[in-house]
Amino acid sequence: TLAQMEYQLPRLTKMWGHLERQAGGQVKGMGEKQIEVDKRILRTQISTLRKELESVRKHRKLYRNRRQSVPIPVVSLVGYTNAGKSTLLNRLTGADVLAEDKLFATLDPTTRRVL
Repeated sequence: TLAQMEYQLPRLTKMWGHLERQAGGQVKGMGEKQIEVDKRILRTQISTLRKELESVRKHRKLYRNRRQSVPIPVVSLVGYTNAGKSTLLNRLTGADVLAEDKLFATLDPTTRRVL
């Protein structure tokens, strides 16, 4: 959704060009254009998503550094769609990763310790 918001931001002018200004107070003048309101809201949402993304990056970097500091070998499971990778991971590690007979049921990268 971040990419969609960044894509929409410069295109708002074409979408809202036909609207009038919002009603403003008698002292404040004509008021704020609807496009200005929408741009402000969109920029706020983009900023919030970027902060969340940075938080996730820091969290993942912390865990990556912890894994690299301990000399444990890394193993990757790679295979065709619906080939049983999640089931194998569950059996090897005792984990409870979602394993269904369904296409693309598991898309998240996971890290587990082998028993």
